[in-house]
Amino acid sequence: CTARLSRGHPMRSVFVAATRQHVGKSTTSLGLLAALSSRVPLESIGYLKPVGQQHVEVQAAAEGAPPLRVDKDCRLAKEYFGLRCEYKHMSPVLMPRGFTKSYVDGEIDMERQKQALLHAWEALRAAHPNVVVEGTGHMGVGSIVGLDNAAVAKLLGLEVVLVCEGGLGSAFDELSLNLAVCAAQGVKVRCVVLNRVQPAKVEMMRDYLGRALGRIGVPLAGLVPTEPFLAAPSMGDFAKLLGQRLISGEEHVLRHCGGVQFVTCSVRRFEERLAEGEYSDRLLVVHGSRLGILEACLRHHAQTGEIRGGVIFTGTRHSWAPDEPI
Repeated sequence: CTARLSRGHPMRSVFVAATRQHVGKSTTSLGLLAALSSRVPLESIGYLKPVGQQHVEVQAAAEGAPPLRVDKDCRLAKEYFGLRCEYKHMSPVLMPRGFTKSYVDGEIDMERQKQALLHAWEALRAAHPNVVVEGTGHMGVGSIVGLDNAAVAKLLGLEVVLVCEGGLGSAFDELSLNLAVCAAQGVKVRCVVLNRVQPAKVEMMRDYLGRALGRIGVPLAGLVPTEPFLAAPSMGDFAKLLGQRLISGEEHVLRHCGGVQFVTCSVRRFEERLAEGEYSDRLLVVHGSRLGILEACLRHHAQTGEIRGGVIFTGTRHSWAPDEPI
């Protein structure tokens, strides 16, 4: 693959793209950053999201300057790994809601956007020789404004690592479409990474997809087995989704549950299922008026310490908040 990660061989910059959204592009990028951080000095590593969509504020407005906003993936990469690159160079082009309409209306100068992208790229590359560049969605995303992933890879002079998922036929079909977009721009796809492969099919997919890709001259760099734990939301994810805070157990904000169970049975039946271990790792959804269920959970946990899940109370606060602490 473009990235040579063995010790003593610095990685050239690489463009990570995908066949569509949510197939593992960010996960692959984070994996590359993790591998790099264990092999080369941290100050030599950079991260670039050339065209972002979902953005967050990382610097408040000051002295007449507007707030600095970057793609959310930039904040994750910088803060988790402690990257030394500057935010102002990590997310040069943002395409919020309404951007494409404004472009079609002639209100946005894309040449200025491209120059901003090139300036950020040159600044990053000068300070950090190993830059992971992460695209947005599939290879054609952004084509309406002339900044699709293939066009950006060409502009930066980078080869592409293409991430996909699926079975043998569906993966190859999606790859074919995205390879055609790259070919139209004259961009080389250096290798393919197949994500979320069923563990029992890893070796079969490695063999068959590897041979199929070999026929068109694109190597299969690796396969990543699916891991249900990584797809399961944490307690913190549920709190954010519902716009609430954790009532207790802040130290378990990253706890992942083994499933969701709506509790509608009697307290006695619930206690029986707890004793059988049926609910030990479940996220229990309980109406706030049923404090007997919560008391049963607390008793069971005090006796066995087996409960590894969590509880979501539904209803208004006054329907469940007790007068005295439980």
